[in-house]
Amino acid sequence: PANTCALIKSSLGFGVGNICPYFASSDLIVGETTCDGKKKCWEIMDKYKPVYVLETPQCKDRSQARTHFINELKALIAKLEEITGNKLTAKNLKAAMEKIKEKRKQLRRVYETRKGNPVPISGKDALLVSQVGFYDDPERQIQMVGILADELERRVKDNIGVTDKGAKRILLSGTPMAIPNWKIHHLVETKGAVIVAEETCTGTRYFDSECEIKGDAVAELLEIIADRYLGINCACFTPNEGRKEDILRFVKEYNADGVILYTLKFCQPYEIESIGLEKALKNEHIPVLSIMTDYSSDDEGQLNTRIEAFLEMLG
Repeated sequence: PANTCALIKSSLGFGVGNICPYFASSDLIVGETTCDGKKKCWEIMDKYKPVYVLETPQCKDRSQARTHFINELKALIAKLEEITGNKLTAKNLKAAMEKIKEKRKQLRRVYETRKGNPVPISGKDALLVSQVGFYDDPERQIQMVGILADELERRVKDNIGVTDKGAKRILLSGTPMAIPNWKIHHLVETKGAVIVAEETCTGTRYFDSECEIKGDAVAELLEIIADRYLGINCACFTPNEGRKEDILRFVKEYNADGVILYTLKFCQPYEIESIGLEKALKNEHIPVLSIMTDYSSDDEGQLNTRIEAFLEMLG
């Protein structure tokens, strides 16, 4: 349908249109139930490639949500063991968890440098680094992001930035930004401001919460996985008051001058949450701009005007 968010439409189009090499070479697609649109998307995608749907809880604060999610993870493991012929062991699972934890650590290092003034890396480049992390080989990502983080830490120490110290610092919060969605970053940063962090599932939510990996049984490790992912303050959960607390915290940590609440058109969870978030930010006297857009360039003129006015308002 036309009135479906761009993320879902493009994901389906890239797959069934044989544009995405990952889709073409895969034996199984794993989907999840984080929104109604995705649930229906998997039904269509399943006609082209086998799709397994992992059901994610919606009310994460309920005790049964944790049990349900762990059972869903067990069912996914059984499915993967069936199609691969390989048995998951606690040793292999723990090693994989440690590897991904290290990947999150290196991404966190990059984001930490963005707290510096001047900022050592543009928001657009930092966004690309985090986006690539969802595609790249984890070991290569760890190595290369570690090298980048080393360089950025040196730049902070040497007071080297991509902008002047007086550049306006913007925190962006909202829907995930998949490659090649750099639209808002481009519009903001070509006006002399800099985006210092992304409170999104492709940004801080990916690595902000961490876990201690301990245990020698698969069941114990699945509990750790469930606790970590149910601790993420994503709009797919209800209630989701923790996201407001995260945004207010990030404004202070990154010394942001203002916040842009970014929503893809027809993404109801984030659109609805933005109403309460905008009110909370205004109550704290934090300048905020709410933007709803898609992947096209049709509204760039209008967005240019609104973003420019917002930056001028910051002084």
